[in-house]
Amino acid sequence: MAKTVIYSPKVPRATSPHSHAVKTGDLVFVSGCPAYYDDLKIAKGDFAAQMRQCMTNIKHILEEAGTKLDNVVKVNVFLDRRADFEEMNAIYREFFGNDPNTWPARTTIEARLPRKDFLLEIECVAEL
Repeated sequence: MAKTVIYSPKVPRATSPHSHAVKTGDLVFVSGCPAYYDDLKIAKGDFAAQMRQCMTNIKHILEEAGTKLDNVVKVNVFLDRRADFEEMNAIYREFFGNDPNTWPARTTIEARLPRKDFLLEIECVAEL
């Protein structure tokens, strides 16, 4: 099965060796996405701003791949601080809605992230 590497022009490319996403068959696999803005900077210490930017980046990547948030089937959320879990859920609903019958499967874990200023990172899988 062939794969297509996806980069969104609306999302800055990280300096580490990975693509924004890979499309293969009927699936799109979005790499772990931190809250990068256009200048590869993040909102330090502001969880809500990072969460919204991270989800916006994922939305742009999915659109570049030819799909959308409604087609996400699995999400992995990596939180730097467990204390941000409830705020993460509230903002998550802004992007995935309030209907539990439409939510993707999700795993959320507290994790040590690659940069000390990252408060979260999210990866997902979507159908085309």
